[in-house]
Amino acid sequence: MLSLLSYFKDDEEGTGYRQHGPITRIYYYIVIIGAGGTGGYAIQRITKMMSAFSNVNSFLLIADPDTVEEKNLLRQPFIQQDIGLKKADVLAKRYGSTYGLKIGSYSESYIESVESLEKLFSLTDYRHETGQFIQKVLIGAVDNDYTRNVMNDFFNKTDDLIYIDAGIEGVFVPSQDTTIEKWTSEERLDHLESGYSGQVVVGLKKHGKIALPPINGVYPIDANDVIPPSHNCGVEPYQPQRMIANEMAAFQISTILNELFSENIILIHYADFNARTGNCRPVYVDETMVGV
Repeated sequence: MLSLLSYFKDDEEGTGYRQHGPITRIYYYIVIIGAGGTGGYAIQRITKMMSAFSNVNSFLLIADPDTVEEKNLLRQPFIQQDIGLKKADVLAKRYGSTYGLKIGSYSESYIESVESLEKLFSLTDYRHETGQFIQKVLIGAVDNDYTRNVMNDFFNKTDDLIYIDAGIEGVFVPSQDTTIEKWTSEERLDHLESGYSGQVVVGLKKHGKIALPPINGVYPIDANDVIPPSHNCGVEPYQPQRMIANEMAAFQISTILNELFSENIILIHYADFNARTGNCRPVYVDETMVGV
């Protein structure tokens, strides 16, 4: 178990954390990148927890420029009336009004640089209070390694950050040019058994030092995926995702946020899961923490 408040017990390293007095509470400034399958269901759960933990100060900003399409209704938390609207704007308005929360949205463009992430985390001035530390929490719910590389670079550049990344296996599809009737029996089996596994990794950086390695330190990011998501507009994904895998990834994210909101602690460094069997194998922070 890793307690965030334990980092504020003293200021021997000159971090400046106690310049306004002892830190006794944490304000969670959460930015989630991606409001599709995994991100959409995670937003459902996070906003409900933000309402339930009314004694915890928190803010959520949703970033995704994608527009709701009819195909999204099959495995993402949208309805017919949402078609044609921006995903981030829809979910921010829906769950903000449902739970009486102020939820921000950014739907102008994809997050393709560290500078754009820095801007999303810049709205902190009026949130400062004596005895309160603003904890940045970045949640990645994307399906491309280009954006993961950007978020990993942001983690490396930022002195203090919790970076939660969720990824799931795509469904195996032999070829876009063939129909399922033409697949071999082996291809059919691979298709039926794929798309259920995934992982959620929690990276933590405090005092400018890595305490928990992020996604790239656990499952190295594919450097070959170098095409920005803005260049893929209109291109159908070769590997679709399963709704049950999206929901299980979102659930794993929500368990991490639950511990942060309830006790200001991190229990799990990363977890591998299979949505078909319901199995989850967590690796606890005590096994992997590398320093303070």
